[in-house]
Amino acid sequence: MSAAPSFQMRQLRAADAEAFSRLRREVAALNPVNMGLTLEEELTRPIQKFREQLSYAEPNAAFGAFVREELVGAAAVAWPSSLPSSRHKVNLWGVFVSPRFRRHGIARALVERAVAHADANGVRRVNLTVFVPNPAAVRLYESLGFQHFGTEPQAIRIGDSDYDGYLMSRGRDLD
Repeated sequence: MSAAPSFQMRQLRAADAEAFSRLRREVAALNPVNMGLTLEEELTRPIQKFREQLSYAEPNAAFGAFVREELVGAAAVAWPSSLPSSRHKVNLWGVFVSPRFRRHGIARALVERAVAHADANGVRRVNLTVFVPNPAAVRLYESLGFQHFGTEPQAIRIGDSDYDGYLMSRGRDLD
């Protein structure tokens, strides 16, 4: 493994939409199952949708890792509802790192940052879905305290193959 690159993290904004889209295309081209869609599908997504996604109202947030000003990884948290009955939980989504920068702790740092943001906003539970097989992601999430609690059969279909989604969750007791 080469030396770990120096990277900075910050919250992504609408102005980062082009870089976010470019990174998503790079990852989808090589790992469509991990992304949950093909490159062809990714290419149909208009840049305005990414601007909107990166502009979701606080406390929703997407975080990016940058190496020499290039966006190389992302992770985000989104509240499923604004209703008080659902404000205790978030969905972790959009966790991906450029294949050129994997195995350097970037995904771990991004997930930790997203979870810390959720914790700072009173969250008690973080949920996510991992499309499998993706042993590296499953190991990462397990090492961060996420537990597998179910499987969505045939969660996505890429080409002629179906892939399940592992449902994982991490809770924290605030009492």
